[in-house]
Amino acid sequence: MPFTQDFRTPAQLTAAARAAFREFFERYTVAGLLPIEPVYDLEFTYGAVEGPDPAAAVYRAFNTPSLPGEIPAGEVKVGKIPPISQNHPVDEYTKLKLFGQNDAIGAAFEQRAIRSARAVAARVVLGAYEALVSGSITINENGQNYSIAYGRKSGLSANASTAWSTVASADPIADLENFRNNIYKRPIGRVLVSNQVATYLQQNTQVKQQVLGRGSDLTNRVSWEDVRAVFRDWRLGELEVMDELVRNQSGSEVSPVADDKVLILPAGGAVGTTKVGIAAESINQENGIAESERPGLFAGAMHSSDPEGYKVLVSGIVIPALTEPDATGCIDAY
Repeated sequence: MPFTQDFRTPAQLTAAARAAFREFFERYTVAGLLPIEPVYDLEFTYGAVEGPDPAAAVYRAFNTPSLPGEIPAGEVKVGKIPPISQNHPVDEYTKLKLFGQNDAIGAAFEQRAIRSARAVAARVVLGAYEALVSGSITINENGQNYSIAYGRKSGLSANASTAWSTVASADPIADLENFRNNIYKRPIGRVLVSNQVATYLQQNTQVKQQVLGRGSDLTNRVSWEDVRAVFRDWRLGELEVMDELVRNQSGSEVSPVADDKVLILPAGGAVGTTKVGIAAESINQENGIAESERPGLFAGAMHSSDPEGYKVLVSGIVIPALTEPDATGCIDAY
């Protein structure tokens, strides 16, 4: 049998790539905050999609007309979903080595599609956390240099009054209370911190006094569960340590959120979505992607004659978009 993309059709590779993309993305906490949403579009809306809650209605007398309500104009922005892609060659040497071994060739195609889909997911994870931390995403790579600002209030990116690393005098409880009461202006549901910030909180004098119920004769540190209980008692949300890692474009394993950033989040539910539109390759009828299946990543083996072989391409248009930007916030802790 000739060496062709039919060892794995585009439809087969696309299914494998989409499953790998979703599986990788959903390993991360951000997947519950910005869940994947396939969309039949090349554009997306973001920012304050709706205005504030409506004013209360008023009663009327029987046989009298109802009064009109108001729909205040929320600020709606529209942007184009940017493209992202990666390919892996199945080169001339591999072709000759696997020629006649149909299952091995098909597996080589699928392996490359899965790997590239995971690479795309890694970049999306980094962008999604950037959106939560800063209320915007900056793309500065491969000749592209632009930012997407989701319209979050500037005060929601705040600084600790005293660096939390200064454990003797910093007051993280007061910092979060001030953030909740004067900036966030809603209940704090979750507070995501790094291992380093968690250690500072365990060593913090103010926190230890709250845990131990005294102002002197303090231990060097208190347990993490005791710290969480103090913040819970002060209605400052559920403290969670975020120790997730992802590989960046340099191949280094990094936290998607800098250690000094403290993420403030609502108790539950999404604050936006990760929009996945229709890749141009999915529209090409030769690739056999059904119209109803076009939103999402595309994967296919593309022929190359210089050198002879195939490139397994994974392509998509993807962006994490905040639709409730003011439901998120960040404190620079140290």
